[in-house]
Amino acid sequence: MVDSPLVPYAYQESDIQKLIDNDGTGIVATQVGGGKTLIAIEVAKRLGTGVNLVIAPKGTHKRAWEKTILRQIPDAQVRYVNSTVSGKEAFTDLHEHKSGWYLIGPELFRRFNWAKCHPQLAIFDEIHRASNRNSKTAVMLQTLRSERRIGMSGTIAGNRIEGFWSVLRWVYPGIADKSFWKWVDKYCTTKFDPFAGKIVSGERMPGGIVASLPCYIRHLKRDNCCELHPNGMDADLPAIVEEQRVVQLAPAQRKIYKEFEKELFVWLEGNPMIAEVPVAQRVRLRQITLGVPSVDDEGVVHFADDCKSSKIDEMFDIISDLPDGEPLLVLTHSQKFAKVVTQRLNNKKIVSFEWSGAKPQPVRDIALTDFIAGKIQVIVAVISAIGEGTDGLQEVCSTVIWLSKDDNRLMNEQAAGRLDRQGQTQAVLSFDIVADGTYDEGQLGKLVKDQLSMNRSLRGN
Repeated sequence: MVDSPLVPYAYQESDIQKLIDNDGTGIVATQVGGGKTLIAIEVAKRLGTGVNLVIAPKGTHKRAWEKTILRQIPDAQVRYVNSTVSGKEAFTDLHEHKSGWYLIGPELFRRFNWAKCHPQLAIFDEIHRASNRNSKTAVMLQTLRSERRIGMSGTIAGNRIEGFWSVLRWVYPGIADKSFWKWVDKYCTTKFDPFAGKIVSGERMPGGIVASLPCYIRHLKRDNCCELHPNGMDADLPAIVEEQRVVQLAPAQRKIYKEFEKELFVWLEGNPMIAEVPVAQRVRLRQITLGVPSVDDEGVVHFADDCKSSKIDEMFDIISDLPDGEPLLVLTHSQKFAKVVTQRLNNKKIVSFEWSGAKPQPVRDIALTDFIAGKIQVIVAVISAIGEGTDGLQEVCSTVIWLSKDDNRLMNEQAAGRLDRQGQTQAVLSFDIVADGTYDEGQLGKLVKDQLSMNRSLRGN
């Protein structure tokens, strides 16, 4: 049985009308939880578009897109474009302009040239994936010439302001100049880098890019963004309660960290761990802040199941202070460490699941259902794996523990939005475990600085 259609909030209704007034083309840069999926579907429903293509993370296909499409349009035909027999048939029917809603993941989308595909409406959910103009996703997106185009993401330009260009080249090809550098010279400031040459250093006039767009929609969670939201769209929700837990590395960790930081080399259980370049050094230092690493005979770095870890110890201290059985989201940038953390939790009879690229999407979908049903207490997630599209966690969970952050700022922002979004009824408790005197602290400073700079441009004023 399909639930009755959702009724858009006042601000969503305004956004729908604005997109319709622009014939279904525009950018929706509302922060996570603002109902972007509902808005796009309602635009298609009211315009009566028959052939609709949705490019979206696979994890959002069933719980977000299919569920909402059928809720708003019960007789809609939802089809998946993938490598199965039915998926290949859907691909053919899409190119033959047969009516329906066609869902495809960005990983598969970027493998094809779409010059012969002309849907009446194309929606790219999490379009920041195309913000790197040289990426295969961005290149293939430019071949898709839909009659109407909606680009959606709370982090629309990715990590850098120049990321706007490839997004705009698809949504508004008549506005964004064909020449990237000509567009940059108009809207951005540049500087010379001895290694990369001419690079973008910022926006010439903060907000100037979005001011040039016919239809740009953005709502903020807890900040003034429009007359409907003097205090943000989620002002009625409790504020996030943030607490930073600073831990000292275990003696073995500290010794390895200091030695490696200085020499780029350390012996671990008779095997060498070496960093030949600064990037590799950074990766290794981050691993050491999580736990004492090991190196096998082939030089592969990993974490032993019983590795010493101040962060794991602190995580268990936090859990001990929470009500028994409290649902919990634990985040880290490392899949290898997520595996160890999940095992440690399960060993203590705390039913947990590793949410990472090592687990197929169908398995993750089942785990999400079990988490919501209370069969799983803790999801230990790799930030890059859960940062986009995953919805439903907020229905039962309001506590998150960060064991580490991702170097990609927008991935952290997306991951934070898994709990801090509409549907959440409690104050979100966010515990950030930071290793004292390590790369953790320097990283956090840069991420905050980058976020403040990007916010000025995205606000549009």
